[in-house]
Amino acid sequence: MRIKGAAGFRNRETPKQYDPGDRFVCEIPNATILGPTGPGVTADGTVVADTVATPPLETRRTGVSIAQSMRENGIRRTLEALSGDVDPDDRLDLVTLAIPPWINYYHWTAEGLVRIRLIEAYAEETGRYPTVLIPPDPPGWVDESLSIVDYDGEIRRWEGGIAAVATLVVPTFPDPTSVECTWLRDRMRRSVSSLDGDGSERIYVGRGDATVRRVANRDELQRVLNRYDIDTYLLSNLSVREQIELFSRAELIVGPHGAGLTNVVFGDDLTLVELFGDKRIATFDRLATALEHGYIPINGEQVGVDIRVDADELDEVVAEVLDE
Repeated sequence: MRIKGAAGFRNRETPKQYDPGDRFVCEIPNATILGPTGPGVTADGTVVADTVATPPLETRRTGVSIAQSMRENGIRRTLEALSGDVDPDDRLDLVTLAIPPWINYYHWTAEGLVRIRLIEAYAEETGRYPTVLIPPDPPGWVDESLSIVDYDGEIRRWEGGIAAVATLVVPTFPDPTSVECTWLRDRMRRSVSSLDGDGSERIYVGRGDATVRRVANRDELQRVLNRYDIDTYLLSNLSVREQIELFSRAELIVGPHGAGLTNVVFGDDLTLVELFGDKRIATFDRLATALEHGYIPINGEQVGVDIRVDADELDEVVAEVLDE
């Protein structure tokens, strides 16, 4: 099949070097998908890595998803499916798998929901909307985010097992790139009517309901937050729409590494100050960079599963960001 710009189509045999900005949609006939999270498998037993991961992560992610299939479907049936010789539990027509290996707010938003962009490009080109498969019992924010993004095709809660698929439609697994982040921000914000975009919110993303990466010296931290009028929010108390509204108004976001920081994708011209213990992960640095936000990491001290933040360093960083 032909390539047509960023939303072009190709078949799986076309050799192309992977690049994070190179996006395509691939049709795979007579495929199999393994529940609960993939991967997709071709008729000749080739695993389709883009159903579960980007190329740099495909070995680990494919292993995780196959292990999940073995737990759910049994080792023997999983191996039979991988060899192309299995009696399926279900038969599906035209579908896309949008179930990340881990169902949390980040993985769903940045790796599941973003797939709608290329699926819609496929539908515009072919006139056919694939059924998008999502987890069988998703958190409420999955359903709410899907209602906000407003996909015109069918959404199906897939019970898993092993399914034979007449045509598996596979978009490039989200990286996410600047184009993907911008699409998600604009698409979601367009559906939220009460945005005023004044860029005045100063937000601390609290983790009071978490079991890890809480701030051990919370009282010291709070004195800094109070000095700069930074309000604390427990995002589990907010709907997706409320989170979009809040972060669209942000000029400053402070918080320990965690899925709630995914919401930086909904902002304009903000700065993210991310707090770490002894392990630094680039997830939200990449999101901030993709949208040209400011980004400043602060490395703290690991205290068991929590972190201790240098309050003086945070004070200096916030003062510089706000120019106070």
